[in-house]
Formats: sequence, C-alpha cells, structure tokens
Amino acid sequence: MIVQAKTFLGTDWKEFEVLFEKKLHCEIPILNKVNKYLLGRSGKQLRPVLTMLAAHLCTGHCSQASVSCAVASEMIHTATLLHDDVADNSDTRRGSPTVSALISPRASVLVGDYWLARGVTTLIDMCNSETFRYFSVCLDDLSRGEMFQIEKAASLDTTYDDYIHIISCKTASLFRAAMKSGARNSGCTDTQLEIVDSFALHLGLAFQMRDDILDYSPSLSIGKPTGVDIRERKITLPLICAFENAGAAAREAVIKDIDGGHTEGVISFVGEHGGIEGAQAILERETALATGLLDAFPDSAAKKLLCSLAGSLCLREA
Repeated sequence: MIVQAKTFLGTDWKEFEVLFEKKLHCEIPILNKVNKYLLGRSGKQLRPVLTMLAAHLCTGHCSQASVSCAVASEMIHTATLLHDDVADNSDTRRGSPTVSALISPRASVLVGDYWLARGVTTLIDMCNSETFRYFSVCLDDLSRGEMFQIEKAASLDTTYDDYIHIISCKTASLFRAAMKSGARNSGCTDTQLEIVDSFALHLGLAFQMRDDILDYSPSLSIGKPTGVDIRERKITLPLICAFENAGAAAREAVIKDIDGGHTEGVISFVGEHGGIEGAQAILERETALATGLLDAFPDSAAKKLLCSLAGSLCLREA
C-alpha cells in the first residue's frame, strides 16, 4: 500500500526525495558516507507519505512547504531510531548492521543529533511558526514518553492507561505532527485540521499496537525477532490484556519470568490467556475510529489510500 501511495504522490514524492538528500548533505565526508548508508536502508517512509496524503486529502494538492514537513518528519523519525539503537544495544535494524554496530554508539548518537538538527532547520527555513509548534510538542512528547517507559520498565507495573500514554507520546505524536503540518501548509481549514489530528492519533496508536502484537507472534514471518519488548522489560498491550484474563498469582509468576529474562514463558502466558486476541480487538477498534473520521471528507484517491493504510494494520501477516 505504501508503494501505491508513493505512485499516487508522483512528482510530490520525487520532490521529497530530492529535498531529503539535499538537506542531509554536508562538507564532512564520513557523515555523508553514513547518510548514504542510511538512505540506502530506509524503511517504508510512512510518516512522509502520511504528511503528503493529508495535504491531498484536505486540499487536493501538496505545497512545497508540505513537502518540507514530510522531509522533517522522516529526519526526526530516523534520529529517534539512531538514538534507540544505542539505548537498546541493537546490532541490526531491518536486517542490516546499525550505525552503532558498524562504527560506534557515539557515532550513532551524533548522527542522530545531526538528522534531528537538519529536520528542525528544514522546518525553520521553509515552514511557519505554527508548524514548528507541532513538532516542538512532538519532540517534548518523545522525550517524556521515553523516560516514562524507562520508569515503568523498572517497576514492571504498567497499566493500560500507562501504555496508551507511552505510545501516544512515542509513536502517535509524530504521526500527528506529520499529518497536521502537511494539511496546514497546503491550506486546510481548522475543521479539517482537527479531524486530521484525531485520525493521526488513532492511526498512530493502531500502528504501535500492531507492532506490539507482532512481538508476541513468533509464528509469523515478519522479518524481525520476537520477544524484544519482554527482554527490554516493556509491558505492552498483549501482556496487559492477558493480565486482565489471569489471576494475581499468574501475574506474579510472569513478572518473575520477565525479571529472569524468560521470554518463552511470557509469550506462552499471553497465548494461553487470550492476550493476542484482546489486543487485536483493541487494535481493530482504533483502526475503525481512524477510518470513521475520514467520512467527513469527500471521496478521493488520498482518502481511499489512507483508509487502506489504516485497514492494513489489522492484518497481522501484512
């Protein structure tokens, strides 16, 4: 579906790619080399796609400023991944060595800082102050969400409300900034902006929920290891749902498994107590809330693509 969206965006997407590389270029050879490595291993680039689809949804076009917002959203996202690789001691990402493993953790942090700085500079140079506020709130959310998750990983007492707060800050916040900035910089109305913001929130929550469900699904071929959240002491939606279906004694036993790093026992517990099914139901609810909001917009290719992107999150094998 991402491929179809990029095809639909056409010249807008070409402009994104050109501006993205231009804004990353600098006079330091080693940094350009690392940037080229990262560009060659970029992911689906969902956030910039959403930025530009939001513009088309509201106004039928994508301005140069909206393209700049798309560039900034991907730079900020990549910066968080570079920092996460150091925090999580990750040697691979998307099947390739991380910058932290290839060069050093220090290099990964510094390159992440560079991408973050370039993203912010792009916003300052090419967008209005309202747009900058969207991303300022996002950066604040990202840091607070990360610290709160660290606190909860230490105490192992994450509730459903805690979990929603964490993923709202760490995942949905950047979805919101990306889509709002794309819509606003292409001339959307205040009413449209409010709907886009709500859509991005529910889509971001669903996106993270799906990822967390997949972490408990070793039978699925998703190209990434499972049980990572357990090893990092993160209590996510499938486990929270399983806790609701199990007794206090079973919960205590699972907490001990997490403390001991026994991922297989935790995954089995989630499977036995309906954690996947419960999480899937909540994911589908969030997706339905997101797509329902789009009923306020007339039919268009952008609307159809956004509905399809949201719907694909409910497919566990997608």
